[in-house]
Amino acid sequence: MSREKDAANYAVVFFAVLSVLLLIFPASKTAHTARIVASYSLYPSLHYGARYGHFVRNVPANFVALLETDQENRALRNKVKELEVKLLEASASVSENERLAKELKLSRSLPWAGSWARVVNKTPADWYGSFFINKGSDDGVGVNDTVLGMQDGRPGLAGRVFEVYPEFSKVLLLTNAAASAVCAIAPSGLEALVEGKGTWLLKVNYVPEQSELAVGAEITTAPGGLLFPAGVPVGKVTKVYPRESFMNFITADVTPAVDVNTLSEVFVVRRRLRPELMAEAGAER
Repeated sequence: MSREKDAANYAVVFFAVLSVLLLIFPASKTAHTARIVASYSLYPSLHYGARYGHFVRNVPANFVALLETDQENRALRNKVKELEVKLLEASASVSENERLAKELKLSRSLPWAGSWARVVNKTPADWYGSFFINKGSDDGVGVNDTVLGMQDGRPGLAGRVFEVYPEFSKVLLLTNAAASAVCAIAPSGLEALVEGKGTWLLKVNYVPEQSELAVGAEITTAPGGLLFPAGVPVGKVTKVYPRESFMNFITADVTPAVDVNTLSEVFVVRRRLRPELMAEAGAER
């Protein structure tokens, strides 16, 4: 180990002395070319620009051409990287514009008046509970306004405005364990209560035991509810649970009409409910 260490030290000293001699004493054309090659390999940017021309004087023309070609290649590679980034940005903008155009066209056919808002903040700790939008009281948004999401060209209930500030608002998602809505089950129109579970699924509760609730049944907001306008798609039944012996109603899992994880924009429907009506909302939260 000591011999190897001594040899390494000797090599360092030798090359250091050689470097100093090459820098101090006049060098032949070959040595000068070798010096340029070494310096360009270690620090190529030093040779960029005409003001560094003195570094390549007395160097063969073919080597100068090689240096210039290498510099052009480096510049072109940087340009290609910049163009790739701009292409990705342009592609993302095109996709967003196409999505917004479809949503705008869809909103014109909706029977509810409202405006679009962008989702600006999602909290991982409350992923299925709430998020914020970039519209507030300055934009006419009010507490309990209905929030719709769009998926596969169709609207679906996402939640309602829970807190309002001048420039942004907090949305309570229907998937929140504290949220619920009076719903109607197709095709009979039987009314029940849809509740959030704190996950991506919903559950429908208080369905009479004599009803024929089946997988695939579509659920919409009911006319009997106050918080949400009637007829908004809520989801589809995906699993019906057997009635427990001590219960006189059945429950089922519901897949939401919109996946809150994919929402970038939402449609806020104006709901101006009087305080006395809100006090009578009952089970809806």
